[in-house]
Amino acid sequence: MPDRLQQAITVLQTRFGSAAPRPAAPPCPVRPSGIPELDALTGIGGWPVGRLSLLAGPRGSGKRTLAQRSVAAASREGPVAYVDFPSRLDPEFLSHFDARLDQLLVVRPKSLREGMASVRVLARAGVDLICIDLSRTRSAGLDAELPHLLHRAAEAECTLLLVHDADADDAIRYYASLILSFERSAWIFRRDGDLEGLQVDAAVVKNRLAPPGLKKQWIVPYPIP
Repeated sequence: MPDRLQQAITVLQTRFGSAAPRPAAPPCPVRPSGIPELDALTGIGGWPVGRLSLLAGPRGSGKRTLAQRSVAAASREGPVAYVDFPSRLDPEFLSHFDARLDQLLVVRPKSLREGMASVRVLARAGVDLICIDLSRTRSAGLDAELPHLLHRAAEAECTLLLVHDADADDAIRYYASLILSFERSAWIFRRDGDLEGLQVDAAVVKNRLAPPGLKKQWIVPYPIP
């Protein structure tokens, strides 16, 4: 900020107190996803820290693979957790994305209440990023849990990702700061016929930190065993 402008602001603050101009609040801190295309799509360079981001889309749309790649990237920087309600996570799959498995905690709760309690405790204990993989059949009662969960995440500056069906209920859509919707538009195969990955059409449905409506298409590669 130019010295002249800073001096003028100081004079106005002396004269008018709280009514004087002042710098805007600092932007929400961001955790890069580890996926450049996704970081560009969010408009802020990654996942908002201390908030909830929703990855929505039908099965096979690539949302779970993208979330797990983010978990793998975050594990190289600090402790992360994956709350696996469907019990589908294969840690060996994450190792193909260079995940630090010694930094990864896997939680397989028996109920929604148990899973949300685990998230709150882990966030308070210093886990940097928590991914909640929640099937539609297990989401009943989530609207009562989310306010407490988000309060704890904001206090702890913990990044929350939620992987859910495309028709997520209104409570999730209300509390999420960022909602990304994914659709698979094509399978991509190698010349030898093996699956290379999938082409994903992604869109920003909601964004409290940047303009929504951004769209992007890219190929999500599957790791080579």
